[in-house]
Amino acid sequence: ELTKNEFKIMELLMKRKGRVVPREDFIQALWDTEDFIDDNTLTVNVARLRQRLKSMGVEELISTKKGLGYLIEE
Repeated sequence: ELTKNEFKIMELLMKRKGRVVPREDFIQALWDTEDFIDDNTLTVNVARLRQRLKSMGVEELISTKKGLGYLIEE
């Protein structure tokens, strides 16, 4: 079972599979606010999602593209 944010992250990554999803797109989709969201907040959410996936036996699904965002390879 995924949290709301974890689900949204996976949904965005799957919709754009094979393409880098910019960090800004995640922030807009997850928090949909004009208020400042600490950049580390997204990093923590992705790390938790990776841990949850790892506990299910799914490792290295989500790739980080430093300075760009995240993606799921095709």
